[in-house]
Amino acid sequence: MAAAEARQVLRTLLRAVDRNITSASGNRQWRDFVLAEARRWEQLGGNADRQMALQQARDYAFLINSVRDHKELLLSYNIGIPVEQREQDMNKRAANMVGLQMPKVLE
Repeated sequence: MAAAEARQVLRTLLRAVDRNITSASGNRQWRDFVLAEARRWEQLGGNADRQMALQQARDYAFLINSVRDHKELLLSYNIGIPVEQREQDMNKRAANMVGLQMPKVLE
């Protein structure tokens, strides 16, 4: 049970890091750090220490996803940006989430 739980927490954290940090910057440093920390979890002696590390990983994944959702919410309610620009930005973000890029428009 503990190994399955650790695997699930690791996958959740890696998904959050990949979607929000690695894909945005193209830098795999944070992903590598998370994997190194997961290997360190295996070396922890006590069950309480492992549970604390897993809870911190869960909390960090929740924080990463919450910050992204908060930024999107702030952008969606930004009245200072023209509607056309906001729609264009939303389409660009949606395309990036599925691995596509919007074509460059020449004006």
